[in-house]
Amino acid sequence: MRYIGLFIALSLMYAALAPALASAEDLLSAMKSEIDATNRNNGYIRARSKAETSKKLKLTTSYAKSDGTKLEYRYDLKSAGTWETYSLQSGNGKYTISVLENVTGARYTVVHNVKLDVVYSRENAPFLVSAQNVNYSADSNAVKKAEELCKTAGTDLKKVENVYKYIVETIKYDTNKADKIASGEISAYLPKIDDTLKTSRGICLDYSALLAAMLRSQGVPAKLVTGYVSSSSSSSKSLYHAWNEVYIKNVGWVKIRSQVYFDGKKWGRMDSTFASGNTDGKRTQFIANDKNYAKDKEY
Repeated sequence: MRYIGLFIALSLMYAALAPALASAEDLLSAMKSEIDATNRNNGYIRARSKAETSKKLKLTTSYAKSDGTKLEYRYDLKSAGTWETYSLQSGNGKYTISVLENVTGARYTVVHNVKLDVVYSRENAPFLVSAQNVNYSADSNAVKKAEELCKTAGTDLKKVENVYKYIVETIKYDTNKADKIASGEISAYLPKIDDTLKTSRGICLDYSALLAAMLRSQGVPAKLVTGYVSSSSSSSKSLYHAWNEVYIKNVGWVKIRSQVYFDGKKWGRMDSTFASGNTDGKRTQFIANDKNYAKDKEY
C-alpha cells in the first residue's frame, strides 16, 4: 500500500509537469512558426520556428487590461525549430501572441499573430508550471532535490521554509558571471536551474529561478520577479534585480532565517540573493521595506 501511494504521488507530479499533447484546433500554424495553445488555460503556451533559421526571433505576449492598457512581455525564441514554453501570467482575459523576425539591426517584423481567450484552470496557474524563465521538468535534478527537501514537510509553509533555507545556505553569489553580464560578454541570459544546483553558484536570476522551480514542482505557487532595487540601504542608486514572491493561503506573517516575510493572504517578497549574505541580519529591514523595491516584470 505504501508503494502504491508513492506511485500515485509521483504520477500526479509528472502529470502536473508534463505538457498536454496539442490538438489540431490548438496548433496554430503560420508560414514560419507554430504556436501550441493547448495549455493556455493552464497558464502557458508553446512556440517554435518551423525550420532552423539564421535570423533572430522574438515572441511577445500582450494582455489587454480592463482599463484599456496592455501588459507586454518580450522573449527570445530559439531559431533551431525546437519548442519553447512561455507564460501567460497577466491574468484571465484576452492575449495577443506574436512571433517576430529580425529584419536589420534592432528592427523586427511580425510573422505570426494569434489572439487567445484565457481562463485559468486553477488559481495561480502560471506560477505552478514550467516556462522559459523558470524552466524545469520531472527529470530535473532540482525537482528531485525539492522532493528530498520536502518529503517530510507536512504543509506548504514547511516546504517553503525547507527550500528557502537550503538555497540561502547553499548557493553563493557568482560575481564573475555578474561582471560578464554587466559588460555584455554574456547576453540574453536565461537561468539554468540544474547548473545552479550543481555549481552552488549564481546571480539573482539563478537564485530566484531555482527557488521558483523547486517550489512549483512541489505544488507551491511561486513567482520570479524582476525590477529595481536600491543598491544598499544607504544608497539611492537603483540596480536591476530578481527576487521571489510565494503564495500560501490563510497564513500570517512568517519569518525564515533572515526574517524575510510573506503574508499568506497575498503575494509577499522573498529575496534569497540578499538573504544569503545576511549573516548578521542587517539586511532584514531593508528587504522587508516595500519602498526599496520596484517591480517591473513577473514570471
